[in-house]
Amino acid sequence: MLAFNLFQKGDLMFRHINGHKTDITIFIDEKPTNASSGETVAAVLLRENIYAVHTTPNGEPRGPYCMMGVCFDCMVTLENGQNEQACQIDATEGLKIYLPISGGNKVCE
Repeated sequence: MLAFNLFQKGDLMFRHINGHKTDITIFIDEKPTNASSGETVAAVLLRENIYAVHTTPNGEPRGPYCMMGVCFDCMVTLENGQNEQACQIDATEGLKIYLPISGGNKVCE
């Protein structure tokens, strides 16, 4: 029987595999958050233990799931008011996103 363990005890599930990239800061509901250039906003959310970004009409929490733009469960609001999938947005210096679940969307006020 062939068995192997992908993660050793204490390993992070979401970690960089291609070495270190440029450190940047993005803002999630106005909170500064560390990120690396080129990583997706969905990856940053998961690394920050943010698993739900909005709710369905019946109140079920939804967040990053497929990580490839198919499920639309990771919808966030950008600073300009546009809704986008977090898995399709690259983190860039100073990017501001708002999570519909937190009610912290300053764009609509």
